Amino acid sequence: MTDNYVRAVSIADIAPGGMKAVELNGREIVICNCDGRFHAIDRRCGHMNSPLEMGTLASTILTCAMHCAQFDVTTGEALSGPVPPWLGNEVIPPRTGALLKNVGMLMQHICTRSIGTYKVKTESGWVLVAL
Repeated sequence: MTDNYVRAVSIADIAPGGMKAVELNGREIVICNCDGRFHAIDRRCGHMNSPLEMGTLASTILTCAMHCAQFDVTTGEALSGPVPPWLGNEVIPPRTGALLKNVGMLMQHICTRSIGTYKVKTESGWVLVAL
C-alpha cells in the first residue's frame, strides 16, 4: 500500500522550534519543526487530551502546557507523566494545598499514553503528511 501524502503547511510558516496545528481529512495533527526536521503527531495529549501545540518544543521533546507531560515527537513515546507532586519548599495557603492534594489524588489514576505519529516529507516548500 502506498502512502497518501497530503499538503499540510508551508515550511516558511513554522520557525525552528515551532509547532502548528492543522486539520487534515478530519484528523487533528501538530506539525513540529525540530531545527529544520519536521515531524507530525496527534494533536491531543496522551494524558488529558489538551492541545499539544500550546506546549513547548525543545529539540524533539514536546512538553504539554496543561500538566507538563512530555513526549518524543519522533516516536510519539510518552516520556513522563504530569508534573510531579513535589512543589519544593514553597509555602502554600492551606485551602490551596487541600485543593492540590485532592487534584493530585485524582490525577494519580490517570495514565499518560503515547501519541500517534505520521510520516512526513518536504517538497517544493511544503510539509506533506502521510495519512
